[in-house]
Amino acid sequence: MNSGSLKENMNNPSFITMKKVANLIYVVVLLLISFTGKAQTDSSKYGLDSAECVKNLSLFNEYYKQGAMTDAFEPWKWVFEHCPASSKNIYVRGGGMLNHFILNEKDSSKKRAYLNTLLSMYDQRIRYFGEEAFVLGEKGLTLYDNATSIQDKKDALQLLKESVSKGGNQTGPILLYRYFQLNTELYNLKLVTKEDILDLYDQLGSIIDYNLENNSPDAADYEKSRNNIETFFGPFATCEDLINIYSPRLKTNPDDKILLKKIVNLFERKKCLDAPVYLEATEKLYKEEPSAASAASLARMYAAKGNYTRATGLYSDAIDLDSSLSKKALYNLELAELNLYKLKNYQQARTYAQRAISLRNGWGRPYIMIGDIYIAAASSCGDDDFKKAAVYWAAVDKYQYAKSIDPLVSEDANKRIVTYSKYFPDKEAVFFRSLKDGASFVIDYCWINETTTIRIR
Repeated sequence: MNSGSLKENMNNPSFITMKKVANLIYVVVLLLISFTGKAQTDSSKYGLDSAECVKNLSLFNEYYKQGAMTDAFEPWKWVFEHCPASSKNIYVRGGGMLNHFILNEKDSSKKRAYLNTLLSMYDQRIRYFGEEAFVLGEKGLTLYDNATSIQDKKDALQLLKESVSKGGNQTGPILLYRYFQLNTELYNLKLVTKEDILDLYDQLGSIIDYNLENNSPDAADYEKSRNNIETFFGPFATCEDLINIYSPRLKTNPDDKILLKKIVNLFERKKCLDAPVYLEATEKLYKEEPSAASAASLARMYAAKGNYTRATGLYSDAIDLDSSLSKKALYNLELAELNLYKLKNYQQARTYAQRAISLRNGWGRPYIMIGDIYIAAASSCGDDDFKKAAVYWAAVDKYQYAKSIDPLVSEDANKRIVTYSKYFPDKEAVFFRSLKDGASFVIDYCWINETTTIRIR
């Protein structure tokens, strides 16, 4: 703290109160030390001078909480240098303080000095508090956000790469799409290849899939991360690009299982299901490794080719082979989609969607699917226009329930609710049947068998 700011703050009532609090803590700590009679050593987390450490740590925290970042710096610097293991706040709040200086500093050399201090702070945080994957990610993003040269971006890339490698499926959603964004920027500078981008897209997509399939608390953020990655991936996303890159690689290494899996995943993500290289890779993978994943991939391939009977059998194999309930749910939902849109077997489609519901809690997509099934079946259900229109009540019920349990489907559900509510029976039709708005109505015809609520368009 410089003398000028100290003089200004000494006349500030909040400063006086804060100083009293800090001094009180200081006195209490001294008493505790005296009471225990325990000698402090350089191996203690409070360093050689534990009383001075606690005093400066308290001052730093109080200044920080009041937003007095300039005054917080000196006590922070003291604890950072003399008792770096005393509190995680040295790094969490210290990072906030240094970011504040970086953001507000106009002088480029001073800004860089603050940045270098922050980067070294991340290293020390790992040394004393671990969380290496997470902290490396924070360090990489900090360097990326404040990069002033290509070398900064290259260094940030290595840090983020290491963070994702160590963090795996636990990597945070923001880091995933920012890492991909950085790679696309370096591609434009000819520092990474298109193959690098495609490989990374596959790697990060698998991490996002894992978190969505396992109902991560941050599922909504992972979905946003996926959308951001798809936006950045746009220029690299053509089927022609995939074919040109992976056809020669498969020809050179036809039995490379890692390559086979990568081809299958990438081509499925981009819906390039009729590409010869995808068909070859899928068949090879299923022959060499008849797993649930390869069975499902083969099922998608046959569905794309119009062989729905073979696709159905392979989906059943995938369901039997997979031990993951979330994957079994996904395969059942894909079977529901196949029966709805290709086979027009609406009752069977609902059966598969209901199985998906039973296998994965809190998932809204199967309910959206059942609503869509009811919409598709409405024109053939019931012997008059009123009964057919009543089916739309049941469909909207499913959309409303879907968004109530799964925020990820809210947008799709709301669009459908707005669209299909227009097809509800009108007031005259309801009145003609001596029914009341808001009353229960049983759709006990066709195969639907749902109890719904009467609503007037």
